[in-house]
Parts: sequence; structure tokens; C-alpha cells
Amino acid sequence: MIPAGDSADHRLIKAEPKTLIWSEPLANGGRAVVKMYRRKSFYDPARRWAIPYRVEREYELLAHLHRHGVACSEPLSWSHGRNRANGRHELLATREIEGAVPLADLLSGTATRPDLAALFRLARRMHECGISHGAFYPTNVLTFMPLGAPPAYYLIDMAHGCRFTGSIVGTRPAVFDLLDMLRAIERRRLLDGCAAWIAGYGLGADHIELLMRKLHGHRLERPWRHLHRIETDARAAWDRITRPAASRA
Repeated sequence: MIPAGDSADHRLIKAEPKTLIWSEPLANGGRAVVKMYRRKSFYDPARRWAIPYRVEREYELLAHLHRHGVACSEPLSWSHGRNRANGRHELLATREIEGAVPLADLLSGTATRPDLAALFRLARRMHECGISHGAFYPTNVLTFMPLGAPPAYYLIDMAHGCRFTGSIVGTRPAVFDLLDMLRAIERRRLLDGCAAWIAGYGLGADHIELLMRKLHGHRLERPWRHLHRIETDARAAWDRITRPAASRA
């Protein structure tokens, strides 16, 4: 799947030196969103002995969420290749969620803020499925706002995610996700009413207070976010070692 230009059939969404995103029609109706990670480094094939392709990891995490009924972009396929225009590249195709927009766009605008309790209920379901997002930011959540109905949220961009063998509710990887989202929201809007949002996750007043105290020292910038992901990856690897049978379930 290579874009055939910005036409009625192929619509360019984003073009960056390392990432290309476009949408294209599906044979059975609807549209696919195709994301290409391109111009991968020359040593990238050697890493495949130890680390899955980025799109393979993202595909598997989305497939796991989709099987468990957690709202996300439905994964369709992944592949990799090499050509003159894009060098070594990886492709991930997901089904387009028609009418949905990034949550970041809504938070940055002047319109009324959507109910975010449902977003944290979605986070709870993700964590109960054993998935840590790793980049749980408003840019990586789509929102659909139907007239006269509550907003619906969908998880996307799971490239930094990790799968554990069981629920991670109450663990540090889950707390990292919650703090990432709260800090990112705080940069766009005030956190007025955030206790009600977090209550949607299922935390009591004491745990909400503890989470908010941790928020004051939480950072999204490098190197902190990389340290959080390294810790989460290490915990997930240890989980697979200590519970190998569960990890194959």
C-alpha cells in the first residue's frame, strides 16, 4: 500500500520525514488509515532477532484490545519492505473511525470540554486487559461526539505499548499512563473537575488524592518519558519470564 497521491481515493493525512499517514478505500466498504514508518536505519533488520517490528507490536496490541471489546482503531494488516522512495519501511493499516477527531483538537479549542470520565473508564478497561499504552496522550485518543449522546473514545497509536499477562490496575505502568494523560490535559486546559474524571477509572478519594500529589512531579519530557517506558518494558519482560504460560493465552 503506497499512496497514489492526494486524490478522492487516497487522502494524505500527515507527511513527515520519518512518518507518512494517508487513508484509502477498502474493498468491502469504509476506509483504512495507513501509517508508514519510513527511512528506517540500516541496522534495523538486525534488531528483528530480539525486537518485533514496531508495526507488528502495535498490531498485536490493538488486536488484543479489539478482541476484548476495548474501543480502539481496528487493526487490519501490517507489513514491511524497502523501496527507493521510502527506504526501509513498515506499514500498519487500521479501519478508519468515521467522524472521529483527536482529543487534543477538542481540548485545544474553545468549545465546551467533553466529559472525560468516559476516557478514564476506557483507560481502566485497557489496563484490565493487561495493556500499558506507553503514550497515553490526547493526541493518541480519538473522540466521536454524536449529537445528544455522550462522547465515545478510541485508543490509537500503540507503538510504545506493552502487554502483560494480567490486569495492571494499581501498578506503576498503569499510573504512568494516568499521569501522562492528566499532565497532557493540564497543558491544554485546567484540571477543574478532574476528580470526577478519575473516579470514572474506579479510584476512591484517597487514591485520587495520592495520584494528584504524584502529578506535581510527573514529567512528559525526555529523559523521564523514556525512563518510564524502559521500566515498563522491563516489568513486562519479567512478567513474561515468570508467567510464560499466561503470556501465551
